[in-house]
Amino acid sequence: MKKISNTVENYDSVSNDIKFLPKSMIRLAILKTLYECPMNMKEVYYETKINYSAISNTMHMLELRGYIYRENSCYFLSNAMRIYMANMLRLGELMILLERIAPISQDHIVQALPLDSIYNFHHLDDVNLVESDGLNVYKTYDLIEKTINKANYLNAILPFSYNNFNESINKLASKNKEIHLISPSDIKEFLLKNIKASKSNVKIDFLDLDENDCLLLVCSDKKMMLGFFKDDGVYDQNRLLTSTNDECIEWANELFNNFKRENM
Repeated sequence: MKKISNTVENYDSVSNDIKFLPKSMIRLAILKTLYECPMNMKEVYYETKINYSAISNTMHMLELRGYIYRENSCYFLSNAMRIYMANMLRLGELMILLERIAPISQDHIVQALPLDSIYNFHHLDDVNLVESDGLNVYKTYDLIEKTINKANYLNAILPFSYNNFNESINKLASKNKEIHLISPSDIKEFLLKNIKASKSNVKIDFLDLDENDCLLLVCSDKKMMLGFFKDDGVYDQNRLLTSTNDECIEWANELFNNFKRENM
């Protein structure tokens, strides 16, 4: 009850902050500038190119509300405002990302992503959307094969069996590379016929997954790739999210572990 009481007690204050701050681009520009580095008023002016009197009035207002404070003519964000701006900037980056990948995030089954991975989805800000075209309808499949062939290790969620992928995985296994796969139980027999899973460096977890639990993930030391099923239950072979960025690869490896943990 105490937690609920405190939440209700602080609601008006938080609500007012949310309404007050975004209403002025000048406020947001100044706060973003101070978030990057404490500055005096003249430095804020040179950085933002905003009218000096507008900066002075706005910073005075922000100081009165406790959003910023002054030390030796330099202005700093309060701890609470620093957290607020970090979340706001992260949200802005996330909105840009979601708009960029809308062709694969809308009308697709994305609920297969574990919650822990969704919370950190902003780490994919360097991801690219690759789409097949009329010249090569298997463009995304070709990219996956190349990634597997060049890998030094492989974490993959394969929701279906595809001979070219199987052959690439076998070649990788023959080089004694570490391979971890997750696949649905209903393709176990077919997959085992095509992948030499007896090799000690190949580990396959067969899970009972339904169509709402499935996604495609290929993650190596060099690249990550992520694909989804459309709302009609058919895998979208024409679109793929991919990145060579280390942070994106780390997110993909965490996705593999989160997916396995949620479905075991």
